[in-house]
Amino acid sequence: MIRKRIILLGLSLGGIVVFWLFNLQPEIPTLNPTQTLRLSIPSGSTFVDVMRYFGVATSTAQEIINSSLDQYNLAKIVSGRELALTFDTFSGDLEKVVYKIDIDNRLVVDNLEPESETSSWSAKVEPIPYEIRERSAGGVISKSLYQTIVNQGLDERLALTLAEAFAWQIDFAADIQEDDSFKVVYEERFLDGVYAMPGKILAASFINAGESFKGFYFDGSDKTRAGHYDADGAALQKEFLKSPLQYKYISSGYSLARYNPITKKTSPHRGIDYAAPSGTPAVSVGDGTVIQAGWNGYYGISVTVRHNDTYKTVYGHFSRLAKGIKVGAKVKQGQVVGYVGSTGLSTGPHLHYEMHKFTAYVNPFKVEIPPGDPVNEADRPAFEEVVSKYSSKI
Repeated sequence: MIRKRIILLGLSLGGIVVFWLFNLQPEIPTLNPTQTLRLSIPSGSTFVDVMRYFGVATSTAQEIINSSLDQYNLAKIVSGRELALTFDTFSGDLEKVVYKIDIDNRLVVDNLEPESETSSWSAKVEPIPYEIRERSAGGVISKSLYQTIVNQGLDERLALTLAEAFAWQIDFAADIQEDDSFKVVYEERFLDGVYAMPGKILAASFINAGESFKGFYFDGSDKTRAGHYDADGAALQKEFLKSPLQYKYISSGYSLARYNPITKKTSPHRGIDYAAPSGTPAVSVGDGTVIQAGWNGYYGISVTVRHNDTYKTVYGHFSRLAKGIKVGAKVKQGQVVGYVGSTGLSTGPHLHYEMHKFTAYVNPFKVEIPPGDPVNEADRPAFEEVVSKYSSKI
């Protein structure tokens, strides 16, 4: 029992004694019934490893994995993703496990009988309940888009999100210049009142080398064609990305003759060389089928993707191929096909990128790619409202 010290003070006022009661026992703070621990999955750690570190038995961790298999396989957790464990403050029992699957969804595993000796677990995948706030930003590029955004105290991930929105119009690895400018209206995502990350780009404009590009996010009535569209309703997404790399620079631009420092001769150099650190992922610029993968003479370890009857692309000097990349493999636009290296005829780590139209080399920077599918006619009024809402802000 906790004894409270009570002091009575009296004061005589014309025969009336007034008492004050003072409780000198400090107020006992109220404990939360649960405590939640959050962490990023360490590199090389398994779900069982993490659970054991926090005192959860291996058998319990395995029960949680088994109960979640029809929703998500926790045996394949990804390093860097967030994991939250909620414990009963008094008993220490594990009550809930929450794993962030991606930026939009999480796996929630609840202990249905936390006080029982034999726990029962229930798993479900649900949208992460972010609070969405709208924010505007803009700037003139001095050194890079990334640096301009960081210098304004904005989340560096906004640079990538903005670049992804215009990935079919602008080669952010080669085309960005000083004095280019941008304006953007985007979502900021908060979780439990704490800033988490930038969300969708709602509207943006980008002036690159004097040419203006605009995009407006629209998901349509059926939600199947969500993406960015120009003011006329044409999708920004096209058949080919502008670049197989992001935020790198061109070490050698396209030309029909180039001095080759290895052979010491002037030789044709039909393609683009992107200087990039060894191991940088390179992606296929479009959907297609792999028709060559492996050692390929001067190209070293390379990949060739046939996109359709007209176009194919070549990616050379890889250090290694991406998992699953082999002749006959189907690839999606933006899928990693290999990692930058210096194999074959190469002076240092870089990606050699070529585009072929029928049997001829073409400059990938100058190929006219047809615009993507437009907004459905039935959705035009709703889309025009979006354009009207954001046009003045970008």
